[in-house]
Order: sequence, then C-alpha cells, then structure tokens
Amino acid sequence: MSDSPTPAEGSSESTGPDGVGDPASAALAEALSAEHAAVHGFEFVGGAAGDKTRRERASAATYKHRALRDELHTAAMERGVDPPAARTSYPLPEGRGGADMDSFAAGLEQTTMDAYLWLSAAEDTDLRMTAARVLQEATVRSLEWGAELDALPGFGDG
Repeated sequence: MSDSPTPAEGSSESTGPDGVGDPASAALAEALSAEHAAVHGFEFVGGAAGDKTRRERASAATYKHRALRDELHTAAMERGVDPPAARTSYPLPEGRGGADMDSFAAGLEQTTMDAYLWLSAAEDTDLRMTAARVLQEATVRSLEWGAELDALPGFGDG
C-alpha cells in the first residue's frame, strides 16, 4: 500500500529488518515503529471518517495499537533496546472517502504484520509469542477493513 509506511528493507541473516545490529533488537524497534505509525494512522482515520461505524472501528484499532506500542516500548526498555520515537508525521491517504479510509486502514494493519513477522523470528520466547498473537489479530483487523486474506499474512506479495 503506497499510502502507508512500510518497514525498512535490506535484511540479512545477521541483522534485523533495518540491516543493523542484533536481529531481535532491530525487529523489536521495527515493530515499535510500525505501532507508532498505526496509532497515528488510525487516529487520522477516526477523525476523518464520515460514518459512525468506521469511526468506532478506528477508535478500537487506535486503542489496540496504543496498547501494543506501550507493550513494545516496555519490552525494548527491559531488553536495553533504545526505543525509536514516533515521527512527527506519517503518510496519509489522498482521498477521504470510505473506500480510501478502508484501504488505508488495511494497509496500516499490513505494515504491522510485516514488522511483526520479523519479530516472530526472535530467540526471545515472549517476543515470538507477542508477534504470533499480533499477526493473528492484525490479520483479522485487516479483513474487517476489507483486505483480502493472504495465504501467509505478513509475508507480502514477494
């Protein structure tokens, strides 16, 4: 999805998704960055949505992603990982219609799935379990926003 932020590319076996350092720490930072973007994006959807149902779904998603963001921030601090700060802005959709909002929201969930897929490979059992749970939840939320079910959610098209 071009309007939603995407995780960094260029990973290798010795580094995380951003190409640097410890893979688990990098994956944790990447997932936290995706949660920052999701919170920002869903707050936007909630404010720009033209109907009550969409606003309520966006509000619920914002609440969930804030909780996940806080959970990952705590996990990063406990593991000595410098948690990335939220950016001052993130890409937003050009259109403001219902289909545009739905597509953007589904893209936000896809972005989190991409990031959590990296986290699911961490040696840390707690991080792996969190990643598996969030991959499942994000898949369901993306379907609620109208996304199509991928054979392997989080793996993208490639």
